[in-house]
Amino acid sequence: MASSPSYAVIGAGNGGCALAAELALLGREVVLFDHPEFEPRLQPLRALGGIQVESRAAHFARGIGTHFARLVHLTTDPAAVAAARIIAVVVPGQHHGRVIDALLAHLRPEQLVLLAPGGVGGALLWAGRLRRAGLGDVLLAQTADLSYAGYRTPEAKVVVADKKKRVFVGVFPNNRHPEAMARLEADFPELVPAANALDAGLQGPGMLVHPLPMLMNAVRIDRDYPFTYDAYDITPSVARAVSALDRERMAIVAALGGEVKPIEAILGDYYGVAGADFYDTVRKVPAYRGSAAPRDFSHRYISEEVPTQIVPACSIARVLGVPTPLMEATVALASAVTGETFGRSGWTSERLGIAGYDRIELLRHLETG
Repeated sequence: MASSPSYAVIGAGNGGCALAAELALLGREVVLFDHPEFEPRLQPLRALGGIQVESRAAHFARGIGTHFARLVHLTTDPAAVAAARIIAVVVPGQHHGRVIDALLAHLRPEQLVLLAPGGVGGALLWAGRLRRAGLGDVLLAQTADLSYAGYRTPEAKVVVADKKKRVFVGVFPNNRHPEAMARLEADFPELVPAANALDAGLQGPGMLVHPLPMLMNAVRIDRDYPFTYDAYDITPSVARAVSALDRERMAIVAALGGEVKPIEAILGDYYGVAGADFYDTVRKVPAYRGSAAPRDFSHRYISEEVPTQIVPACSIARVLGVPTPLMEATVALASAVTGETFGRSGWTSERLGIAGYDRIELLRHLETG
């Protein structure tokens, strides 16, 4: 085994720990980094010498059972990423700017940065910063979603309740897709190519099943918390609204040249479930059962997914000439409920570097950078 790590995983939350553990179980050398104020996340891992994993997914490394993933590279020093061949960023989208600030001085042109996930347009956000720093040759990829469903305990344990069977990945620029897949496919067999980086960001269910259902359950969240949030409390009426939102998402995907699939088909790909329609399907997803309802509207379903998924989706739709009234309404309602101005603070076309583009210019940019 090489003496220096081939992977750096950024973020020691549940997703980052699950990914670092699986890579370690596959025999890869891994650095796990988090910012200095999150040293308490790393301390129990240091004491144990790694991560205890309870896997409930047969297609997780070593299958169902309890496994110990040894990790010796646990750090708050961003310089540690310099030795990595692939850097996987597993942090909430609204914090990517801070991650870029921390890592920028330590990146090398031959590295691949995998945003897992990267919101809608995270790769473009990174590309602009890297280009201005003279690091335009760093290869960027982003997944449609985090591969794992589960949680981390305060101790050095991660529960992997499920792992998605199929996840889209997009590369920026897209003409380097074969190069990226050649480097990722051995350790990430669940990844399948998206049409481009923006298409990948629009191929996950989170932006559909999280913000709008939470907003439509505002009364219950305010009045009845805590309660069990099975299938995000999606009732038939909420399901119809989500399906309408999904039609807007599919129209954007079609305009980007991506694979157009309704949300119920995406859930089938992820979790191997099938239903007569979205309402029937979402209620069958094992990973969506038994979770706790969000405490309030500072929850990541709003604070992360509205500014880094719904807002950029609206911005991209305007470039493409696709109407998105329900997405716009979701942004407006989330802003009203929280007092934020997500339409200005989120990932706008200006932040993604596509302001003033038309459809042809956008598609060319996605292809060639």
